[in-house]
Amino acid sequence: MTNPSESPKSPARRRPRRRGRPSLLTPTVMDLLTRATSVGLPMTQAADAAGVGRSTFLRWMSLGEDVVEEKQGGHLDVNSPDPHAALYARVSRARAVSAVRATGHIEEAARGAVVSETHRTWTDPVTGEHRSERRIRRRPGDWRASAWFLDRLDPNPKTLDELLDEEDARLAARSETPLQRALTPQLQELAARLRRTLAEYEDDAPAAPGTE
Repeated sequence: MTNPSESPKSPARRRPRRRGRPSLLTPTVMDLLTRATSVGLPMTQAADAAGVGRSTFLRWMSLGEDVVEEKQGGHLDVNSPDPHAALYARVSRARAVSAVRATGHIEEAARGAVVSETHRTWTDPVTGEHRSERRIRRRPGDWRASAWFLDRLDPNPKTLDELLDEEDARLAARSETPLQRALTPQLQELAARLRRTLAEYEDDAPAAPGTE
C-alpha cells in the first residue's frame, strides 16, 4: 500500500532540443535570386531585390562554386543536395539562358523582322519540273534594347573573389571615422608610410638595458 504522503513520480520531462539557426537560403529566396539575375540584374542588386545581404549572396555563390568545382567536377546541378551548389547552378544557368535569348534577339533584328511571307509554285514550261519560290519581306528591327541588355548582363566579367573584395571594401568604408573619410588618398598613403617607418624603427631600435 502506498503512503498517501508520497506523490507518484512524474515522468521525466524531456528538454526540448535546441535547434540551430535556420538557414537564410530558403527555396523562396533561391527563386527570388534566380529570377532577379535572369533579367540581367547584377548580383549585388539581385541580393537587394531578394532581401538578403549582398556579401551573403556573394559568399553563397562562392561556396557553391567551390562545391561545383571540387566535388561535382564542374557540373552544374540545379538539384544538387548542397544548397549553395544548387543556387550557383540555377543562377549561372539563368544568366546564360538570358544571354542566349538576348543574342538571338540581336541576330534576328540584324536580319530584320519578318513582315510577310509568301510561297509560289509553278511548272517550268521547258523542263516540266515543279518549282517553288519563297518570298520574305522584312523590315529593320530595333536591336538596341537587346544589345543594351547583353552589355549590362556582364560588361566587365569579374571573379566572385573580386566581387567579394569590392563588397568588403565598401563595408569597410562605411565603418571609417569622419576623420578617416576626410583624409585624401595622398594623406592616407602618407599616413600608411609613416606607420610602416615607425614599425621598422621599433624593430631596429636597441633593446633597453636589463630587458634581454
